[in-house]
Amino acid sequence: MQAFFNDLGPIREYDERIEEQDDTIYSQIVVYDRESIKVEQRNDKDLFEGIQGSFNIELQETMETTYNKYNELITIATELTQLFGLQDMFTLKTTQLTKLCLIGQMQIQSVIENLSKDYSHIIGDFCLYSKDINLNYVYQILSILNINLLPKILNVCEEFFIKNHTRKPKHILIELHYNLSKFLCVLEAFPHACASQDIKYEYKNNIIVKEIAKKEQIDHAYKFILSAIQSAQAMMQKKSETETKIFRGIIHNLGPIYYMLARKQGLLKAHQLMAEPTVELAFAVWNMGETGLAKHLMPIIFPSIKYKQCIYIPRYFKQINLEYVKYYQKHYMGIITPPQPLIDKSPKLLSFYQLIENGDDRIKIRILNSETLNISPSSSLQNYYQDPLIQISRTSFIDRLFHKKTNTTYENIIIHIHGGGFVSMSSRSHQIYTRLWANSLGVPIFSIDYRLSPQYSFPAALDDCWQAYLWIIHFALHYFNITPKKIILIGDSAGGNLCAALTALCIRESVYLPAGIILAYPALNLDPKNFNMYQFVSLDDGLLPHSFLKLCVKSYIQDETLNYKDSLISPGEAIDEVLQQFPQTYILTGTNDPLHGDTWTLLGRLINLGKKCKLYKYDYMPHGFLNFYNLIPNGEQCINDVTQIIKDIFSQ
Repeated sequence: MQAFFNDLGPIREYDERIEEQDDTIYSQIVVYDRESIKVEQRNDKDLFEGIQGSFNIELQETMETTYNKYNELITIATELTQLFGLQDMFTLKTTQLTKLCLIGQMQIQSVIENLSKDYSHIIGDFCLYSKDINLNYVYQILSILNINLLPKILNVCEEFFIKNHTRKPKHILIELHYNLSKFLCVLEAFPHACASQDIKYEYKNNIIVKEIAKKEQIDHAYKFILSAIQSAQAMMQKKSETETKIFRGIIHNLGPIYYMLARKQGLLKAHQLMAEPTVELAFAVWNMGETGLAKHLMPIIFPSIKYKQCIYIPRYFKQINLEYVKYYQKHYMGIITPPQPLIDKSPKLLSFYQLIENGDDRIKIRILNSETLNISPSSSLQNYYQDPLIQISRTSFIDRLFHKKTNTTYENIIIHIHGGGFVSMSSRSHQIYTRLWANSLGVPIFSIDYRLSPQYSFPAALDDCWQAYLWIIHFALHYFNITPKKIILIGDSAGGNLCAALTALCIRESVYLPAGIILAYPALNLDPKNFNMYQFVSLDDGLLPHSFLKLCVKSYIQDETLNYKDSLISPGEAIDEVLQQFPQTYILTGTNDPLHGDTWTLLGRLINLGKKCKLYKYDYMPHGFLNFYNLIPNGEQCINDVTQIIKDIFSQ
């Protein structure tokens, strides 16, 4: 039996042979007489006898219906396997369908045996349960399969037998592949769901519900956004199938436009990519705003800003690397470590002219402000940071050419960490809203460009944020008239994870804490065993599909020996001792976001610890809404809410 599970493996990636095969071969297949194929139907009626005492009638009926649908799909998969014979790609998919259905049946059997006989039952990685089974989640997942996913797979399979089919069989096969990837995702989540607790939607005094537009309006706007994203996905998929360099260039520039017009073909290509994306293709789609024509067009939609400057800071402080993380997990997991020296050697500060030039192993920070930031006299640093180890260089003549000395000073600043699944995007593409905040608040924003996965895996991104945070605290006054007495950390998605993880790290290392943190649709729990029902939103989410989510986490956390519950990886799992010291926390989330569920968990923990926190719940809003605020009706309300939160924190 174990060999059966080991043989499952990932769904094999499509190769170009599908496109090359002659359609006449497919037409010969689909006219085959289905009635001549005889497959023995399994009879498992005894399985559902005598279990009424453990299950309510509705759950029992759902389990039995789902189990029978599995049988039906096994039958048709066997028929299709006989039809396709040795044609590799068809046989691969029908064999996979059979295996997934058998796993699904085993999962149902395991639940029944677990509750009926009261013992833990283990069958491979797909069927791991504890005695405390969440029957609510079992029912919900089986309902998703029974009502939505399995009928789609059945319809796609049945389409192969229609003589006058309207689609090419290779297109039908792509849809089968796409739905099987979702089927696999659900089965992988099933055992973790059985051991998970329901989300508590309480804490009314800490929740601000926002309905900025009607559901139909938001859905309509999001469909337009998705059509643009799917056209990019389709272009990338088609480009990967093209060998000629000239045609690849043409597809890259004109493909999105073509697939925006030819939406059916574009959706099919997008599904082909989303079914089992490669690292290169998936992340290339997310990075389209940072490359090519889009990179040059994007500034058109950026708000104007008076001051923008990129600096490149060196690494002066103790590094957060794998050695540090593993040592902590081995010796200090569950407690806060004693303070350690942050600077191991005497750093020699760069001149401002050197700071704006990129160098080896530097960290890029984009500074935005509504007014020109002026350089400070270097002597002022010594009054602020009393450390004889710091060697202060006098401000050079060249530095003074860049900035004129004035008496304007800033005590409030914002540090922003961008999203992008740890694998894509930058501070540049997020200027669509960070510039708005800088202009409306009159506060400098330091936006960090951390290293991206998979080239730089955990904890490289966190270390970049850590180095930048400490540099701003200790050295911002040397280069600008900034004395950061109040700091607000803001991050979205992966950036929200890094903001919360950085806060936990500052608590661990006894570093000056921000006055508040703002987390927009954050990725708070990267543990593969973590589960809540909202994660299934990703099954049909073109922006954040299930396959991309899995790929992002795998690319970011490449060392599987790490403890995923470490607060530096999953800040939502931080120990109470750490969360007890968190600053005031504000969370923004949309109800159509796959990451929505984990925000409630963190909210509840903070409230139970007596911390000041608020959750802004935007009904019907998708993941990433800050980047799309200008495309969603009344979307600017989200930007304004954050502006008001920042004002409230700074005014305290």
